[in-house]
Amino acid sequence: MAPKPEKRKKKENADLETKRIKGDHQPSLEVVVDEKPLCKYGEKCYQKNPLHLKKFKHPHRETVVQPQSKTEDEKAESISDSDSSTSSSHSKNEEIPDMGSIKTSVENEVDDAQLPPSPTDVKENIKQKFLVEMPFDFYQFWEFAQSILSQNSTLEVFKESLGLELVGPFQLLNQSVENKSTEKFNSLTQWCFYYDPPEFQTVIIGDLSTGFHIGYFRDSPKEIPAFVGSNTESEGCIITPMGENLFSALSHFISVKQQKSDPFKKSQLASLRKKLEDWATNNKIPIEPQSHTLKKRKQKMVAKTFYECGIVVPIDKKTKVGYRKIPETDANIKKICKKILESPNLEEQNKNSDSLQELVTYVQYANDECDYGMGLELGLDLLAFGGEVFHPTILHLLEVAYELLEREEFGVLLKAHLKERRRLTRSVSE
Repeated sequence: MAPKPEKRKKKENADLETKRIKGDHQPSLEVVVDEKPLCKYGEKCYQKNPLHLKKFKHPHRETVVQPQSKTEDEKAESISDSDSSTSSSHSKNEEIPDMGSIKTSVENEVDDAQLPPSPTDVKENIKQKFLVEMPFDFYQFWEFAQSILSQNSTLEVFKESLGLELVGPFQLLNQSVENKSTEKFNSLTQWCFYYDPPEFQTVIIGDLSTGFHIGYFRDSPKEIPAFVGSNTESEGCIITPMGENLFSALSHFISVKQQKSDPFKKSQLASLRKKLEDWATNNKIPIEPQSHTLKKRKQKMVAKTFYECGIVVPIDKKTKVGYRKIPETDANIKKICKKILESPNLEEQNKNSDSLQELVTYVQYANDECDYGMGLELGLDLLAFGGEVFHPTILHLLEVAYELLEREEFGVLLKAHLKERRRLTRSVSE
């Protein structure tokens, strides 16, 4: 464990005081509510997103906001005692939250298809509904799709040639362009596949019989995407980086498809790829090979995770504080999870969960020492492994990690996903 210098200790403690929820030791949200900025939509805002209500002031809805905020504090306090920076240690016998209480928490905080009024600015509309800003290449890609459109809708412009369809935020963009009314769907979960972590945002779908999809991967909701990657749900959790942006990713996708096509199809794909790359060049969007993207990503990763695309967290260059390795190999963690998942009864399941509980306790110690990356890694590993039995622990670990890393938007996305988690591949085949 890296030593923590005295001169840093006071500052970190002060930061944690404001960052972590302290229960009875923290002033209630009502006391500081006036310090929040006014919501720019004023009385027209009917958003129920708890993250939005926590960040912005809504005078006309004070009677609604205050009880909900208070409930937030109570929930956070009941989910994790490890959130307190003044705690010097945690009980090794601390119980992992049960599934029933987690489901209740999720249902209270994430309301299906509760879409706020759509701002006239399409970029703000997308950010409000997906909790992240879309990068420059996203809008350029949409313009490129429109430029090669001959028939059907822009969303299906690549369907015949590549078997791909634009979804998610592209659907909102399409509605704005065609002046259509907002479709009623839950933007946080509509194209969230079974293994997708909050960091991964689907924007293109392929063959739904296998669950192939392409999306942006962000290390933080406040940053531009780290890369564009793909996942095939029927094959497992692995997310494979394809390129730095959508143009680079699609160029790679076409290249792979060319190798498996007949001569006539190869000619069509070559023509499409040239149009794609010419557009990117003219708009100063780099098209890097997949190998370059993988190499750059590897340099930033602190841990691979079961997703294999890695995680990135802030690390102090001098003290190395920010991440510590889980004291167990990936292979053994998978064995622990498999044993829990295959337990014949609840008694055996509780017994087999002791090893996992021990790792959760190590995460709590790591959080006390500001090594927030450990909890992020373990939480994502459990999400990637799959199994409803792990949902309470996943929520417990990742909510704390996202809050401490100031990635709260991912916490909202996680709750929505766990509430409706399903295998889209199966639902299509049925």
